[in-house]
Amino acid sequence: MPMIKRTGGRWDPQEDVCYFLANSMETLQWAVGRAKHQLIAINEITGEKALETLQGWIADGHLLLIDSGVFNLANEHARRNKVPLEQALALAPDEIDGFADLLRAYRRIVSALKDDCWGYIEIDQGGRDHKIKTRALLEAEGLRPIPVYHPLNDGWDYFDELAQRYDRICVGNLVQAEPESRKRMLATIWERRRRYPDLWVHLLGYTPNALLNAFPVNSCDSSTWLSAVRWPDAFAVRAALRTVSRLDGRYAYDYELARDVPGGNGHAKQMGAYEAAFLTRTWRALLDEYRRHGCDPGLYLTPDPTPAAEATPR
Repeated sequence: MPMIKRTGGRWDPQEDVCYFLANSMETLQWAVGRAKHQLIAINEITGEKALETLQGWIADGHLLLIDSGVFNLANEHARRNKVPLEQALALAPDEIDGFADLLRAYRRIVSALKDDCWGYIEIDQGGRDHKIKTRALLEAEGLRPIPVYHPLNDGWDYFDELAQRYDRICVGNLVQAEPESRKRMLATIWERRRRYPDLWVHLLGYTPNALLNAFPVNSCDSSTWLSAVRWPDAFAVRAALRTVSRLDGRYAYDYELARDVPGGNGHAKQMGAYEAAFLTRTWRALLDEYRRHGCDPGLYLTPDPTPAAEATPR
């Protein structure tokens, strides 16, 4: 059995499930002091002042997960070259615009925050082989990024390979899958994770919902906490992680008001951050209730907890 590599950052393997709020630093500042978990991408961290700001957030008790910035890199390449995003994401590092600059920024920022942040995600540009090479390069330099697994592209054997070698894994691609395929992938991820009881699984770009009551992976992130700011009538009212109603546009914000006054854009973001923090608390309370009653989430709620769930998504 290979030795388990501890990924970098200051994190507690015993922490309960958690939801990271993702967005730019300018937007996340409205969540500071209201929600404990934040995710920010490398491309959003510009200059020493930004690093000082993040170090201040960490000193105040916030848990910061650093994203590699690959999604932004591929988006920019796709836009400039008029190619599909999926094609840009699959390119080898030396074939995509701006990779060298991203790698330099990643080294600088992660080196500055690696002992204080919650963790940092690997630069997963290209397919499985390219991810492995880039990760090996960073590990040789003393960095310990969290590997990224893509169910649609990497094959389930690669999940087991990572689970046997690392204490944390990020899972991507789920948001691109059709709802039924997404459910089957979550079921398979949960069942495979049960073979590795000490493995922490983080879902990239995924908002806690009722499926995670059945398949409670350890953590996830998304920018959905800003829904009320983006779309009228989009602020969800949830019970047991399921949306049961929505608040109307009066709960968003008034375009004519300043950001920092009641009813302004900033206060709408604060409201979203509070809701996200309560979402984490609700998720934890539900799982705690299951445990107190001797139930095993993911076992009694899974209709067929067998490898049959591993069917390739269509």
